[in-house]
Amino acid sequence: MKDPRVLEEEFIPSRVIHRDGQLKALRDDLKPVISGRRGRHSFLFGPPGTGKTCIARYVLEELYNQESIPGSYVNCWFSGSRFNILYKILGDLGVRLSIHRKGTPTDELLEIYRRKTAGREVVVILDEVDQLESDKILYDLLRIGNTTLILISNKETALYRFDDRVRSSLASADPIHFPKYSTREVFEILKDRVEWGLVPGTVKNSQLERIAGVSGGDARVALNILRIAAEEAESSDSRKIEDSHIERALPKVSEGEKNLEGLKEEQRILYEIIKERGEVRPSELYSEFGKRYGNFVDRTVRKYLEKLCRMGLVRKEGEGRWRVYRLA
Repeated sequence: MKDPRVLEEEFIPSRVIHRDGQLKALRDDLKPVISGRRGRHSFLFGPPGTGKTCIARYVLEELYNQESIPGSYVNCWFSGSRFNILYKILGDLGVRLSIHRKGTPTDELLEIYRRKTAGREVVVILDEVDQLESDKILYDLLRIGNTTLILISNKETALYRFDDRVRSSLASADPIHFPKYSTREVFEILKDRVEWGLVPGTVKNSQLERIAGVSGGDARVALNILRIAAEEAESSDSRKIEDSHIERALPKVSEGEKNLEGLKEEQRILYEIIKERGEVRPSELYSEFGKRYGNFVDRTVRKYLEKLCRMGLVRKEGEGRWRVYRLA
């Protein structure tokens, strides 16, 4: 692999393909932010692996790089509580917090957010918004006039579960639909990533067509199959991806999806930290876990990490001071 990051599902490409309409709609919703006004809230919905998160993060990065507009991305599946969401947003905005998670009132975090963002526009992405523990955080953010929300869910009906006040405030949110990709579109997405991520000649078009064909229109699944197949090739000292490497990757992808659904809160936090960092040393991992979770026992965290490794979600590399954790 030339650049393994390119095949990771959270990688933000330098260009996006087959989502021109959705990209334009989201850019239009956020245009007022550039001139110092609140944008139109957006609701991105559609099946998994259809580019919702990719497009949202692409536009967020674009706004920051071109207009210096700050923003935050929060996955509510990992950080679903009001406290955790505010903590993540403040961290993304570069606010240093010296607080004890268990002893700090959530309203104090909200007040810090108000003070730190006063006089400037902020864009906040809440991914998997249907996983929120409470819709109070939506009410909080909607009341702050400088915050524009991008909400993401697989379900078109996700917003119906919120109380009347929140639904009323979101009544004018722009619904942006992301349908499943066609097999041809998934193939072209893979081709684009291969150009940047793999050494030329590593994989055949017919193999990419095979992966696209079994993906069910889910680009995330297709990228995971390709990434694992490339890792299988590397581990067997092969210069090319063989059909056998793809066949071995298929069950690993489906098993990983199932395992994610059954994680405890502590395991989800550890998984999210590793996912965000790419690779992380134990000391850094423990430090960040303490900030997000609160007091903990080292031995318990080690057990959770070992479980994540056994589940095939995380792998550890190296020993002692050289050990790092990364996603499997």
